[in-house]
Amino acid sequence: MEEVKARIYSGTLFGFFQTLMMAFAMLIPTFYFKSLGLSLAAYATLLSIGDIASFIMKPTLGWLTDRHGERKFLMLGGILFVVSLFLIGQTTDLLIIAILKIISGVASALVFILILIYSLRLVKEKPERKIGTFGGVYNLGWVVGLSGLFLLGILSTVYPVKEAFYLILAVGIIWVLLMFRFAKHYESTVSVKLTFSHLKKIPALIVFKSMDLAMFSAFIFYLIYNASNTALSLPKTTLVVIVETLLFAVSIYIVGRLSTPLLRRYWVPLCITFHLLAAVTMLVAVMTNLYLLYFLVAIFIGVAGGFIDIWIYTRISEHYEPAEKGIIVGTLGWSYDLATIMGAYVPVLMAFLGLNVFTALFVFPVVMLLTYVIFVQAARKTGLPG
Repeated sequence: MEEVKARIYSGTLFGFFQTLMMAFAMLIPTFYFKSLGLSLAAYATLLSIGDIASFIMKPTLGWLTDRHGERKFLMLGGILFVVSLFLIGQTTDLLIIAILKIISGVASALVFILILIYSLRLVKEKPERKIGTFGGVYNLGWVVGLSGLFLLGILSTVYPVKEAFYLILAVGIIWVLLMFRFAKHYESTVSVKLTFSHLKKIPALIVFKSMDLAMFSAFIFYLIYNASNTALSLPKTTLVVIVETLLFAVSIYIVGRLSTPLLRRYWVPLCITFHLLAAVTMLVAVMTNLYLLYFLVAIFIGVAGGFIDIWIYTRISEHYEPAEKGIIVGTLGWSYDLATIMGAYVPVLMAFLGLNVFTALFVFPVVMLLTYVIFVQAARKTGLPG
């Protein structure tokens, strides 16, 4: 029990700094790419360019943690993420930027998954509160990071994009040192084979998380890209993102406190409902150009994320043994790459078809709904809980 608590506490600390860094990585390079005058297609490509590599590596890395523990991989991934992300701001060469974006994207994605594996590996009994506390606190890093960038933007009237890369370097060094000092070792006595049979166990989970994150990706990235064409300036857009991430952190904490095995069956339908509300509200916001409606969209998407995260990670905690959670969570990590790719390119497809890019927000909850219907039917046939 003490080791479970130690991993939750230290993992929450690592995760807080990870999401803080991810907030920097999401907005600072995005503003930087926009300042270089990139086209919509090039912009989308740079945002998602590292996802193919991280997609391939995640199950393997998860399996390696099952055998060798997470500590050494946390160190290496953290260093690569910080250094490559910092160097993006030191060049305007698109080829070099693309290479660094691949490295930083892969490292960030892998460290994020490593922290999830590290923190939740030993969680088994009554997992809702532990997962809710962990998810609620570590996601506050998004709020702190985005709020800091928002204040910098207000004070200087324009975002100090190039200088902000030094903020990335400073915070990143602190983060890596904390992992070096507090990360716990893990030793497994069970040999888990590296096969894709684990994928068969969690296809619905991958779809749910992919679509949930794609909502966030499409909303945020294209809101930033189209800021000059809407009621939102870049500082106002950042404020909307802060609201979304804050509501996500609060939602996962509260849902974790309220969740029981009986209530858990409602979490996926509620997630889908809130995403559909977000899609409808977003179209109204685009048509009316009302600033306050963008906040309502952010609230709906943030709340939806809390429901699905508690459902997914509670299910993993209860159904899988510690020795195989690395490869399970690593395979689930595919959803983060799929979300970035779909969040970038489904709106591009909508624009190609002559539709508003935010029409894409209806695609994601509809896919979730269809998957949920299939999942429930399969669960009934096998007698497993839905």
